Amino acid sequence: MDYDYLSRIRANLTLYSKKKTANLLDGGFRSIFRGRSLDFDDLREYTYGDNVRDIDWKSSSKTGKTLVRRYIAERKHNILLVGDSGLKMIADTEAGEPKEKLAVLALGSLAYLANRHGDDFAMMMNRGAGIDFSFFKSGEVHFERIVHRYETTVGKPTDKNIGDILDYVADHFRRRMLIFVITDMEGASHVDERLLKKLTVQSDVLFLTISDAYLTGDNAYDVEKQDYEPDFLQQSKRLAQLERRERRKRREDFLTICKRYEITQTEIRKEEEVIDKIAELIEEHKGV
Repeated sequence: MDYDYLSRIRANLTLYSKKKTANLLDGGFRSIFRGRSLDFDDLREYTYGDNVRDIDWKSSSKTGKTLVRRYIAERKHNILLVGDSGLKMIADTEAGEPKEKLAVLALGSLAYLANRHGDDFAMMMNRGAGIDFSFFKSGEVHFERIVHRYETTVGKPTDKNIGDILDYVADHFRRRMLIFVITDMEGASHVDERLLKKLTVQSDVLFLTISDAYLTGDNAYDVEKQDYEPDFLQQSKRLAQLERRERRKRREDFLTICKRYEITQTEIRKEEEVIDKIAELIEEHKGV
């Protein structure tokens, strides 16, 4: 396993925004969730993604159904990390940094925080022709595996988009979750109001959007065509105005929908912003 990203994640949480990072590690991260006590409440039928450690085998054998123990308040929080993939993620941000690097650092930082507080976390991403999902667990090994899994997948071709993944989550998960979505501007365009309405019925949703480089400017490279954009496109002032106007409209439309469903979001342009932006996102979410 390549531990480069893992060491950088830990370093980022130490070096950047020391005050905000300390607040996150000392309880700010946990404080955005409802707690879970150890007081047993009742049993419910097993649903996809439940931790097998919560299965009540004695009751299950009596009823013929797989039942899990439910508590008055959840002992561990269920945190779902949804990571966008595809060739588009090997492109650069508007600050000239690789989107895939920022995406892995953001997902890994969130997984690290969840693991640090003993929460159950899982990752879901678009991979090849399907959707890849890791079950809800906690622990250092689980943390390292999902970061490595995402690192080796992000930037690879896929037939699914982030909207397909979130549709699957909305249709198949019946548990209370905190969902962190890591995507880019193109990915966010696949997330419509209908989908966000479904997701927020029982879960909190937060978006970390990785910014995109502009089409106009110097040396704009198309990662799908694997070639540089023609000079007449890159140097067109008219196209530059239209591009900025379209980006502004897309972002405003997305923010309007997010506000309607109490969804918090932030945009990341470069590596040194990752921890700052995560801290700001969590603080904003606590105030919604």
